[in-house]
Amino acid sequence: MTKLNILDLSIKETELLVEKLGEKKFRAKQLLNWIYKKNVLDFDLMTNISEDFRAKLKLNCTLDIPKIYNHQKSTLDKSHKFLLETIDKNLIESILIIDENRSTLCVSCMIGCPLKCKFCATGSEVQFKRNLTSSEILGQFIAIQDFMQKQNISEKITNIVFMGMGEPLLNLENVEKSIQILTSMDGFGLSKSRITVSTAGVTKNLSVFINKYGVKLAVSVHFPTEEQRLEFMPINKLYSLSNLITELKKIKLNKRDFITIEYLMINDINDSLQHAIKLHKLVSDLKVKINLIPFNPIKTFSGKPSEDNKIEKFANYLKSKNIFTTIRKSRGKDTQGACGQFSLK
Repeated sequence: MTKLNILDLSIKETELLVEKLGEKKFRAKQLLNWIYKKNVLDFDLMTNISEDFRAKLKLNCTLDIPKIYNHQKSTLDKSHKFLLETIDKNLIESILIIDENRSTLCVSCMIGCPLKCKFCATGSEVQFKRNLTSSEILGQFIAIQDFMQKQNISEKITNIVFMGMGEPLLNLENVEKSIQILTSMDGFGLSKSRITVSTAGVTKNLSVFINKYGVKLAVSVHFPTEEQRLEFMPINKLYSLSNLITELKKIKLNKRDFITIEYLMINDINDSLQHAIKLHKLVSDLKVKINLIPFNPIKTFSGKPSEDNKIEKFANYLKSKNIFTTIRKSRGKDTQGACGQFSLK
């Protein structure tokens, strides 16, 4: 008999499971409290649940999550890179970034990535195998939170970004279920404003998804023209820039919200003043923040990071047009854990 992984179930599905096992509905809340509030994944340690119910759970259910396979702490900053191994012996990556006022966990949603962006190690160096289940997505949070407790790291994970391996909008069912658990008061209870989903520009269901869950959105634009984007990002053949902008206009933003536009700065490829002018024109009808990201080199792409003065000029032009613009400080470069470098090494 195939056992159900409770971490693959929604709150409602867990309640239905508990009732199917002959228990009262409130037992589901007790069970979820052990899993998501206390980080306990052993049924025998759930002491306020009867032995009979625990026996039923052990017979019918699992709480399997990926296990930490390798850990590297950056010597340059307070970031940690984790390789985690799934039950079927595949590896995925997560990055923990500890700042003064928050700790952000960057999670993966796929094993590899099918999009094949030329400048990204995941797409060019790692074979795409499959989507991650919600238990494998949530399991990254649980495993790394447990690691932090055991290492006496006092900070708690406060923010989640779906910016690791894979395209979240192509694994929407499991990403949605994960977000439901992350934000539910019976789950991890995170504010939706502390969750960011990044997309390379998949427009199918994008505005519906963001409007439904109210999480933050980051869009990897990187090139301001259809032609150049298609050259480096094959996804543009299916989801053009013009269609992407049309879809972004459908997103309902609160007063303080904005869409983050991610833009890699690659020397002599997309970092000229003309590129900045075209980028401004592209997003001028949107409420955006532009995040300029110095390119992090990878083995399979010859591009180099833009020079600092070019990045400053690019940023200053956008600021002169009243666009909120930031320059990202790369984290985890010495562990190959920076943006675009996830390659299971």
